[in-house]
Amino acid sequence: MREKETHTRKAQLHSVVAAVEITSTQLTAALVDDRARLLIRGQRETPQTSARAVVSSITKLILEAAASAERGASEIRAIGLSVNGIVEPQTGRVSAPEIKGWERLALRSMLEHELGAAGLDIRIPAVRRTARAEKSDSAHPAIVINSDHFTHVAAEAWCGVAAGKQHVVFVKLDAGLSVGIIAGGRVLRGAGSLAGAAGWFALSEEFRDEYVNRGCLETEAAGQALVRRTIEEWSGGADSLLSRLTVAETAELTPAVIIRAARGGDALALKVISDVCGWIGRGVAELISMLNPEVVVIGGELGLALRPFLNIIRREARLWAHPIAARQCRILSSALRQTAGLLGAARLAWLEVNPAS
Repeated sequence: MREKETHTRKAQLHSVVAAVEITSTQLTAALVDDRARLLIRGQRETPQTSARAVVSSITKLILEAAASAERGASEIRAIGLSVNGIVEPQTGRVSAPEIKGWERLALRSMLEHELGAAGLDIRIPAVRRTARAEKSDSAHPAIVINSDHFTHVAAEAWCGVAAGKQHVVFVKLDAGLSVGIIAGGRVLRGAGSLAGAAGWFALSEEFRDEYVNRGCLETEAAGQALVRRTIEEWSGGADSLLSRLTVAETAELTPAVIIRAARGGDALALKVISDVCGWIGRGVAELISMLNPEVVVIGGELGLALRPFLNIIRREARLWAHPIAARQCRILSSALRQTAGLLGAARLAWLEVNPAS
């Protein structure tokens, strides 16, 4: 109890941001202070019924965080959201194909409406709150929404393995592949906030039909590439657990199973992992040669699972990249894990309301 009370007293000395990470399966909210500390964190499953139900759940998480004792007397300066999808920065609309009904969803305006309907000014803690009728401005902080590859790179440059660096690339590997870029200390977004779509790198001599919807590099290097390659590489002659699984129970063949098998020395799994890491390494080489970063961080669920094979990615990247740029760049695995999206959402929200921070 003493430790919690001390932590709360410290939290009172700082403003905080309400950060939310949105995926197709889970919603996570936290209060984050300007020292990258998560004061409280809560989670809910992502509703699968409607877009409005998801927004309602996000609002409830924010209100619960705002009412928490861990907040102390801190002011909530902003609300930062990290979304696995495409965000239109001017309108606050979000397209997230994996979430039902999220096609150019007016997320920012819907959240503003829900928070306004709650009748509370969450910027001010309960001990300092005045009647809403006395205020004429908005009853909620600024809402800042970013795609998750932007939040992840922001987190790494703020408090991760690339802390303090001005030129950083984050490669997010899971079911898909996307890249967050910081150049000269600023997140590189592009004309339509689509910068970092490295999954569309054209690294093959031959175009395959699968590339139409997912791009070349994502097809060859993201999660399902491991499964596809395992099935393609199986010869019928290898006597191993993974080989038997390939022919008998393909539904149980997942990236996690293949990676575990490779770590256990399975020859087929090691071959597949080496091939996929080779593709990842060549993609990283392109990023190093184009952007000349100080650090490339490999993260995302698949990226973290491939940590034991990071040297394959490094070796391939250094083989193909500009040699001087390759020597200037470190290729590291993310250490932030499940907190990266929240921390990055908070960081980008901080910068939006206080650019000098």
